[in-house]
Amino acid sequence: MMKQANKIIDFFGNVIKDQQMTAGHVSLYVSLFQLWKIHEYKNPFRISRREVMKLSRIKSFPTYYKCIKELHHAGFIIYSPKYNSYEGSFIEIIDFEDDFFGKNETVQNQRTVSSDKMCFSFPVFSEVEIYFLEQDLRSDQANQFYSQYQSKNGKVGYDRSVKCWKSAARNWIYTYKNTNQNQKT
Repeated sequence: MMKQANKIIDFFGNVIKDQQMTAGHVSLYVSLFQLWKIHEYKNPFRISRREVMKLSRIKSFPTYYKCIKELHHAGFIIYSPKYNSYEGSFIEIIDFEDDFFGKNETVQNQRTVSSDKMCFSFPVFSEVEIYFLEQDLRSDQANQFYSQYQSKNGKVGYDRSVKCWKSAARNWIYTYKNTNQNQKT
């Protein structure tokens, strides 16, 4: 039990050093830690997005996905998403003290990579769909955008890689709305 308590203390010590961690990240991690305790400290363990959002008091899907991915990329957790809501995703709480199988080295390498050097990875469709619904657009429009950029492997223009999919989505929405307005007049 003491070892598990040290993990949360280690987490807070690392959050203080990491300027990118916000209250949302802390709330989410504490909720995951509570669920880990319920699962008798077994790694990995299954989570339900709905349950975690309720525990962490995160109201928006994009905020939840952003925080959980950033906790993963920062090396605080290992997040293995499952896109079936009946199965639930897997979470593993990282032990900062344990060098078992070199995980700690991997975490340190992840934490030293600057955001400029990080590879772009296109989001899952559900994230895009949520973003489009928040912009008062339909799911089929989200599907059009998603399909277009997936077919181009996340490239725009003259083989330039997309750095931020939300920025590409905003441009796509702007063009879409202007095209529809011009057709109506």
